[in-house]
Amino acid sequence: MNKLKFITILLLIFFVSCKNEKNNNSSTKEISISKADSTKVALVTQAYIYGYPMMTMDYTHKISSNVASDNGMGKGPMNQWGNMHKFPKAGFTEVVRPNLDTYYSVIYADLGESPLYLHIPATERYYLMPILNAHGDVIKSVGSRTTGQGAVDIALVGPTYDGEIDDDLTVIRSTTNLNWMLGRVAVKNNEDGKVEIANFQSKLIARPLSERNNKNYVNPKGIINPDYLNKVPMDEVDNKDITTYLNEVMQLMIDNPGYATDKPLLEKLKTIGFEPGGDFKLDQFNSQTQEMVKKVPSIVQGLFSKMTANPPTENLQNGWNVITSGLGEYGTGYFLRAYVTKIGYGANQSVDAIYPNSAVDSDGNNYNGSNKYVLHFDADHMPPVNGFWSLTMYDKKGFLVDNAIDRYNLGGMKDLTYNQDGSLDILIQAEQPEKLKSNWLPSPQAGEEFELTFRMYYPKENVINRSYKMPGVQKVK
Repeated sequence: MNKLKFITILLLIFFVSCKNEKNNNSSTKEISISKADSTKVALVTQAYIYGYPMMTMDYTHKISSNVASDNGMGKGPMNQWGNMHKFPKAGFTEVVRPNLDTYYSVIYADLGESPLYLHIPATERYYLMPILNAHGDVIKSVGSRTTGQGAVDIALVGPTYDGEIDDDLTVIRSTTNLNWMLGRVAVKNNEDGKVEIANFQSKLIARPLSERNNKNYVNPKGIINPDYLNKVPMDEVDNKDITTYLNEVMQLMIDNPGYATDKPLLEKLKTIGFEPGGDFKLDQFNSQTQEMVKKVPSIVQGLFSKMTANPPTENLQNGWNVITSGLGEYGTGYFLRAYVTKIGYGANQSVDAIYPNSAVDSDGNNYNGSNKYVLHFDADHMPPVNGFWSLTMYDKKGFLVDNAIDRYNLGGMKDLTYNQDGSLDILIQAEQPEKLKSNWLPSPQAGEEFELTFRMYYPKENVINRSYKMPGVQKVK
């Protein structure tokens, strides 16, 4: 984390804590702690941010692999494929901001006991299968851009494995035991998806590496843990108190170590008892500092919200937060890593996908279902992609918005109506329009705010170098 972000977080801690202290007491006396204690609070904040991707992956694994077998909606037992056999609808909460352009094929991998053998069949469709480690970094991207359309055979190996591996396998070694292969194959609609289930998903293989050539091998049934039924991963992470949270992170760090570049930060965090297998205790701080430490989770969540509502100026394009570098390969950008985990867990590298997000219209006002909006693309300013593009509607928590026609996104693979001059208008509103119904993206009802995510798969160079600018969403007046 750079110095600017560190100072910003520290100031926010003081501001929010003092404000809350004022509001909760009749006295106007503000809380005051020493410089040394404020540094400790800042370190706790950094530890919280550092652990956020690991905690999110851990609870995603616990909840989404908590099935007996592939459930057809992207869930599967640990180390087995979980395929999506239809697009999600409102009420789907397994991941934030799910896309509706592709069918997912997912593996929640734990490589602690054995490497995995993975077979990905040949396909003519655009597909993308990034593998993310426990820190949210893409360690390898398999798919149309990188490995082409032919079949791929992989050995996915954990950090401590030193056994033999067949020469004909592509070896992908992760620095962590927990990993997530978040595969996507382009699908136009559920009817089209039936073709891809037969041609692609049904031919995927995942099994222990030692069982690669065992023709009689059958994946075991998953064991269902009732403690993780009907849970939402993000809620489980966000609602934890700071002591429970940090102690769980430190247990995860045993099998999911950091990078060499993390060493300077981790050395500092040892001073508050934060290290692999450690035991974080609140009573190491005085009473006033303890109260501030307890507020760290809510403060960081507030920072995430502020980032969405007020993105860095350099990222802005007409109300869109357009991040074109650093995604999927964050280095020591710990806050960005955690923020992306919050708003779009499983983000790809920028060369594979760009995800402009927007919470405000072109005038800078929050989107609201009370209003009508238009997103206009000139004929010579269509989204420049080698793959495809889409626009998806989400509520403020990042989940799909319920509507009467079960339409949650629009895009280049949909049957859109273009204007006579070749331009395109997408109508964003709660009520069905009289014209251009094919271009209608339903918004929430009056009074409810929402957000938009634009996706550009396999973007062209002018997107990545930012010479292409996203058009703003205009409020209809």
